[in-house]
Amino acid sequence: MDELSTRSNAVLEQLATATDAQRAAREEAADTRADLRLLQGRLATARALVRSWVFDVYSGGGGDADLAGMLEAFSVDEDEVSDPLGDLSYLTDQRTRALQEVRTLTQEQADLTRAAESAEAEATAARAAVQAAKTRLDRLMSAQLERVGTLRRLQRAEVDKAGPVAEVLVGARTPTARAAADRLREALSTTALESAHVGRPCSQEDALYPNGEYPDSALCPLWEAPGQRLAPRAAAAFDAMSRAYAAQTGTPLCVTDSYRSYPDQVAVKASRGRWAATPGTSRHGLGRAVDLCGGVEDFGSAAHLWLRTNAPLYGWFHPSWAEPDGSLPEPWHWEYAG
Repeated sequence: MDELSTRSNAVLEQLATATDAQRAAREEAADTRADLRLLQGRLATARALVRSWVFDVYSGGGGDADLAGMLEAFSVDEDEVSDPLGDLSYLTDQRTRALQEVRTLTQEQADLTRAAESAEAEATAARAAVQAAKTRLDRLMSAQLERVGTLRRLQRAEVDKAGPVAEVLVGARTPTARAAADRLREALSTTALESAHVGRPCSQEDALYPNGEYPDSALCPLWEAPGQRLAPRAAAAFDAMSRAYAAQTGTPLCVTDSYRSYPDQVAVKASRGRWAATPGTSRHGLGRAVDLCGGVEDFGSAAHLWLRTNAPLYGWFHPSWAEPDGSLPEPWHWEYAG
């Protein structure tokens, strides 16, 4: 079971990394395409001015010197454009600037096109990585759910075996005692699939926002955690996990921190130093990370071990950098892979 949990945790972290890379690549591609559209407008204006000049020359508006100058201006190397054009006395400043603008913008257009194509290729590769991680995760989740179900069935069998003995020893034949025993058996027989069910998010708002700049409409409150909020799908998954934890322990998961606005991240960085991420880079700012308490902050506690086993079933994982042998051990920090 520990091996399955560890592998699931690792795959979830890979999924989160691939998803972040895909989002970043998509944003870069979209921004580059937007810049390219703006540049094409400027290039069209500059070319229109040059076409007007060419028309004037060919239609008799300029003499032989104009025609020779125009041909020379178009024939010079790109890295020599500024000097010869600046020295041509037969060109107006406006014509000079137009030619320079056409050459410069044409090169920028080629550069932006290559950048956009590169970003789109990165997004495609990241999307493939996401799909591969999801496939691996599905296999691991199936195995882990089956293992959890087996353990619960064994646990129930042990309770059934011990039940008659306990009733004899403590006189547990009263209706109240029998009802309590029935409730215990029912809880133990609940399948892992049922306990891992995630309900509908409080909001369908699933747009991407800059880190730490999520509006209230893109955040959902956490069950039994006053003042704590996460992105909708992360909140729904966490609530389901917290309810499962409460069903087995009697208390929900204890949360000390969840979504952090950018100003909050600045304040946390100032107070915690190296123990906090650089503002604008924390997954808290995406509404996909929590800091937990109630025993989870101890690597060896039962609460932490419960999460190690069950969190992957809900899409939550403990990042490698926060492991005991990681660069910044934080048993309390957990992240959502969605």
